[in-house]
Amino acid sequence: MKKILKLFLVLAAFIGASSTYAQGNTTSSINGVVYDSQGEPLPGASILATHMDSGTRYSASTDFTGDFRISNMRVGGPYKIIVTYIGFGTFEQNGVYLQLGDSKNFKISLKSESNELEEVVVKSTKDNTFNSNRNGAETIINSDKIKSLPSLSRNIADFARLTPQAQLRGDDQLSIGGQNNRFNAIYIDGAVSNDVFGLSSNGTNGGQTGVSPISIDAIEQFQVSVSPFDVKLSGFAGGAISAITRSGSNNFEGSAYFFYRDQSLAGKTPLESGSTATREKLADFTAQTYGVRAGGAITENKLFYFINYERQDNQTPSPFDVNDYLGTSGARIPELVKYLGDNYSYNPGSFTNNVSTLVSDKLIAKIDWNINDNHKLSVKNSYVKATNFSPSRSSSRGINFLNGSQNFVSTTNSTALELNSRFSNKFSNNLVVGYTDVTDDRDPLGDPFPSVEIRDGSGAIYFGSEAFSTANYLKQRILTVSDNFEINTGKHNILIGTHNEFSYAKNVFVGRNYGYYRYNSLEDFLTDAKPNRYRLGYSLFGGSGDDSQGAAEFNVSQFGLYIQDNFKLTDNFKFSYGVRVDVPVWDKGTVNNDFNTRTIPLLTAAGKDLQGATVGDRIATTAHYSPRVGFNYDLNGDRVTQFRGGFGIFTSRLPLVWPGGAYNNNGVSQGAIDISTGTPNFNPNTNVESQLDNNGTPLGPLPGSGQLGGNIDLFAKNFKLPQVFKASFAVDRKLPAGFVVSGEIIYNDNISAVTYENLNIYNPSSNLTGADTRSRYNGRNLIDKTYTGVYLGKNTSEGKAWNSSITLTKNFASDLVDANISATYSYGKSTVLMDATSSQNSSQWSNVETVNGVNALSGVSRSDFDQGHRFLGNASVKFKWSKTMKTTLGLFYEGAQGTPFSYVYNDFGALLQDTYSSSALIYVPASRSEINLVSNSTYTADQQWEALSAFIDGDKYLSSRKGNYTERNGDRLKWSHVVDLKLAHEFAINVNKKSHKIELTADVFNFTNLLNKNWGRRYYTSYDQVQLLKQEGFLADKTTPTFSFDPANADRINQVDDLGLQSSRWQMQVGVRYSFE
Repeated sequence: MKKILKLFLVLAAFIGASSTYAQGNTTSSINGVVYDSQGEPLPGASILATHMDSGTRYSASTDFTGDFRISNMRVGGPYKIIVTYIGFGTFEQNGVYLQLGDSKNFKISLKSESNELEEVVVKSTKDNTFNSNRNGAETIINSDKIKSLPSLSRNIADFARLTPQAQLRGDDQLSIGGQNNRFNAIYIDGAVSNDVFGLSSNGTNGGQTGVSPISIDAIEQFQVSVSPFDVKLSGFAGGAISAITRSGSNNFEGSAYFFYRDQSLAGKTPLESGSTATREKLADFTAQTYGVRAGGAITENKLFYFINYERQDNQTPSPFDVNDYLGTSGARIPELVKYLGDNYSYNPGSFTNNVSTLVSDKLIAKIDWNINDNHKLSVKNSYVKATNFSPSRSSSRGINFLNGSQNFVSTTNSTALELNSRFSNKFSNNLVVGYTDVTDDRDPLGDPFPSVEIRDGSGAIYFGSEAFSTANYLKQRILTVSDNFEINTGKHNILIGTHNEFSYAKNVFVGRNYGYYRYNSLEDFLTDAKPNRYRLGYSLFGGSGDDSQGAAEFNVSQFGLYIQDNFKLTDNFKFSYGVRVDVPVWDKGTVNNDFNTRTIPLLTAAGKDLQGATVGDRIATTAHYSPRVGFNYDLNGDRVTQFRGGFGIFTSRLPLVWPGGAYNNNGVSQGAIDISTGTPNFNPNTNVESQLDNNGTPLGPLPGSGQLGGNIDLFAKNFKLPQVFKASFAVDRKLPAGFVVSGEIIYNDNISAVTYENLNIYNPSSNLTGADTRSRYNGRNLIDKTYTGVYLGKNTSEGKAWNSSITLTKNFASDLVDANISATYSYGKSTVLMDATSSQNSSQWSNVETVNGVNALSGVSRSDFDQGHRFLGNASVKFKWSKTMKTTLGLFYEGAQGTPFSYVYNDFGALLQDTYSSSALIYVPASRSEINLVSNSTYTADQQWEALSAFIDGDKYLSSRKGNYTERNGDRLKWSHVVDLKLAHEFAINVNKKSHKIELTADVFNFTNLLNKNWGRRYYTSYDQVQLLKQEGFLADKTTPTFSFDPANADRINQVDDLGLQSSRWQMQVGVRYSFE
């Protein structure tokens, strides 16, 4: 024991020199101890584990304590385990199934042959709850659950939602443990499958198009880990999703399938109770997916193949009723369209029922080679190409025209190699090498036209080219090399591992490259009045669109080493302790001497702390230590009561687009104009030089002139990756009648979260007057007017999260019915200083709801990813009518609190004047004297107060904040209760020893809404905000604001969600599958 501790400490000290992010799980293992009938260990007993479908063999022998371990085993089964010892009877266990990351424990007693006993034959089950390798929270989604769970989009999120600590927003944005959705790690066959640059909301390569990175038909199992204390798993603060693909076997098997949806398989418009609006069917659309897969042996027991191709051709309507629009000019839209055509020969297209399209091709091919009993090699290549046309969707807060849409083409090519080796009973190794090449090209639809935003009461009108697609191209290359070496000494299993990641990115991104104009009203635009804000982004080196010069091009390397000891203290108590160190190494960027020598002293003199940041310097190479401890205790050694848990530090990956901003926004390569005074008249010519020309007086530095400008993105010199401390404790208990109950609690505490500050604005210069006396900035008066903004990314330790859950499960099997049922209650609470949900550092800062300005954030608020209360139910029941006919019913229920939201003013930054965003949290008036309301054409000030006062008194949250400010994310939307259903009926016949099956399926999302039009409602509010009051101006003192209140806004806080598949409208997908095995 002392020698092992010394070895551990020496290696722990050694690995302080380097580090990175871990690989995902790809294999399983078995371990155990062999005794005689007297309980004495049997050293030298032989263990043989055979994967029956492929003939793959794994062998070991027990050490002097009777212990054995076999690592890096193929996931799945069935396995046959045989244990022999000279002079003793044979032990045989059939039907052993290994889950991903599982370490199945065996306690085997052999009896002497002198007793003339026959061999012992035992059958096993697929249950993974009582697993000696399990300490933290994890969810396994095996092939049976994949088959039975309802899924329309066939993406990873459909299955990961089974995790109690997970929540799904939209169709594919997955948050785990109350953490940012970008702080998850995704691995396929052990290789990184994250969108490393971090632009997609679902976190996967190609995710910006809405495509899944892999066909579900190619996946054998998922594992969702929330608090694993295995040091191999890292690169996340939320959760790690590991998936392994299918492999071929000795049995030639395959499948062909087709799934289909259209408007006839969807419900009518979901409405709130009491609504008299007309319920409409969706516009015509089709969505179809078809594919084939096959696997088998090239050489029996030796060489295997698997291949899968899938084509997806989807249309998704975006229903919108102009009567839901909150603006004042909905009826004048035809007048606007005519004006654009008459004056600029521009047709913006439609703004209702625009249909998005997604066409994708997925191809995966895999070879598995059993080189011999000790060495197994797997090589896989995956190709995914997706083309997405995404129309800008109209909503109650905004009208968006079709020509403001985007075309997106994404191509991902990924190769992974895995070599599993066993050198002896003591030594084994797992090597994974992965290479991924990703190209994302996003372009605006239609003829180039400046982006226009028109303020329109409580809404807005948008048309022109999509502002962030005008110059948007990304190339990524990621190489990963991981190696895990295990030393098994019986009681100790020591892991020494390394994972090295090398990323290259080239990003062309110039927002508003065609110009952006914002108007106070539709009338202002139609009369060619001056806009109240003008913005332009462009390359200072020249070029436009994707040909803009001066792209951000950089490399980031990750190096790592880790060590862990899994110590079997007793036969029923397993203890693990380990440490890893993560060290990212960043490139240097383009140096801006003007900023470093002239601007920094100006900022410092104004009281700003740059924390050592300069333009062009790299973030310091900093070691991120992650020690962890975990345990698993089988109370009585009978797998009836199990305690498990642990604590440790987790280092998350960071979306490279955030630090990547420092390579793009350096004041040298990009220029930016952002003005609210002296704005130019509208100019339809999108040429950069034409946009800059303001009657002969350039608005900013001309391309190629060598002048400087634009935004500056900086990161603190000692900036660290996101790190959290996690601790968890859980109890699993078998109950009578085959039930199992599990209770778990998880605590997260931020060590280094991400926050931002705009250094280029002065500290508050005044305060509002009246009941609301918040600080006020003069953000239009910049410290250095050469640059529009100077955004510093830095760390904060503020923010925590709690997650608790209790789950009841039961598995049942008989000759007639198989059933798997689970019910879960979970609760999550998450607080942050800043959520960081954008891909632009400037937006990370400007879009935070606040009382006294973003630079003055003090104290945490409820996170956008706060889970709240959540109830889950999942049931799969298979009816075995005969040997040739089966029916499977799958149900998934979710009852969840609505997402958090904030009450803010509709003021476009006029109150605080630190940003141009409507992000000022409202002051809730306790009396009429505490708010200055002004009459409008619809309501007098007194009528507005009467309606506002009644609304405040009738709202539990707002009434509790009278005489105070609302809090960021202080309120929540209504609860939702939704049931999804899957029905599958299978016919089978046997021909020439092959089973041929036809399966008919129907997946219904929001089956509750199909049963009753008033059920299954989900709710949303745009941007997690409710703009309750509109700021109209100021009194004569220019410090006391005036407001108006539209009573209609109060009725539209909880808007019924009718977008996408995870909506309030039922949708059905029918399918047919032919398979043989």
